[in-house]
Amino acid sequence: MPKIHTTKTTYAAPAPISGWSWLPYPDPSAHLNTLKQAISIIDTKIKSHTPCNSAFKKLPAGKTFLQIWNDPAIWISLDPGNRHGRYGATLSKKHVTLSAYSLNMGHWTTAATLVHELAHVGGAGGTNSDAEDTLLNCLLNGLHDPRIIGKLIDGKRQDSSRFA
Repeated sequence: MPKIHTTKTTYAAPAPISGWSWLPYPDPSAHLNTLKQAISIIDTKIKSHTPCNSAFKKLPAGKTFLQIWNDPAIWISLDPGNRHGRYGATLSKKHVTLSAYSLNMGHWTTAATLVHELAHVGGAGGTNSDAEDTLLNCLLNGLHDPRIIGKLIDGKRQDSSRFA
């Protein structure tokens, strides 16, 4: 399972880039609690769901969702951004940050955002809806929005709709 960047962990987070930050979750905090609830959803419902694993296997990295989920080199950080349409970002396929906006929307939106960002870890590009489309196979159909496109590529913001 990815590791959570908290004030109690030792993690060399990336410097802020393109307006995104990789900050620790205060422990305890409402945002950390929401993230843990989202992780519970993924652990109990999504990580072993065959259609989700198949959809991830088709991404460029060729790994199932479970393989990506079990990668302990992936870290989840907090981005304090709280504006509409700001959900999360991925850098170097190992650093994921989830926005306060996403976390404030609740554990289901946070789970969907995390699955989306992990699709970028799996190689989904930033110029189409491939990352977002994984939600359709990962029990998150109701949270799918094909307008959500984009990711950080080599430290540069790449998007054609709104940054996800």
